[in-house]
Amino acid sequence: MFRHTKLLQFEAKPEKPDPVYARKLQELIGGAFGEMTVTMQYLFQ
Repeated sequence: MFRHTKLLQFEAKPEKPDPVYARKLQELIGGAFGEMTVTMQYLFQ
């Protein structure tokens, strides 16, 4: 059902840490309406 390969589409190396962007990305992935939350709700309905 799912296929996972450990290859990156492109290499992205940040110049320095960005805590504001990291917080926004974390909210997008795992927040109240984030990608993982919506996926889990879909799979367990």
